[in-house]
Amino acid sequence: MPSVEFLFDYASPWSFLAESILARRLPGATIVHRPVYLRGFPAFATGIPYSSAKLLYVVKDLERCSAHEGVPIRIPSRFPINGLHALRGALAAMAKGTFPAYHEAMFRAAWQEDRDISDRQVVADIARAHGVDEIDAPAIKQQLRADTEAAAARGVFGVPTFFVGDEMFWGHDRLDFVARALAR
Repeated sequence: MPSVEFLFDYASPWSFLAESILARRLPGATIVHRPVYLRGFPAFATGIPYSSAKLLYVVKDLERCSAHEGVPIRIPSRFPINGLHALRGALAAMAKGTFPAYHEAMFRAAWQEDRDISDRQVVADIARAHGVDEIDAPAIKQQLRADTEAAAARGVFGVPTFFVGDEMFWGHDRLDFVARALAR
């Protein structure tokens, strides 16, 4: 079965949108989820790297793309989101074998329920509900840092990013190209 690496951050609405359409856009593909910290990439290290005009456009475009894909989305009342704790929880959930349910709940919390996943306690509550008790273990912190640095070394500059082998695709709107790469 073909495999696709999906690099994401819960802080990214585009990652949420990509996750929401993966199954129908890449039927039969094995998705290998790779949490990476968006703020660990130079362009996002200090927050959103957009002018106010571009940010307004990005929000409008997100609403358009979500409607086009039939994916309900709610822009959070607190934005930008910091996905750090949620990403650590994802790695812990992977280790516990509860990642799929945790992953769905975390994206839903951020992009449909307006829960502030920048807040460590909000993340801890969601994590606990999915069998994850420790999101701040030093090994988890180091793994997220190392995974983000490894992604940057591969040329990743933002999320969602997909890899088919060594070929990189950036953006939810590149899934058709990912599908073609899988078919080769």
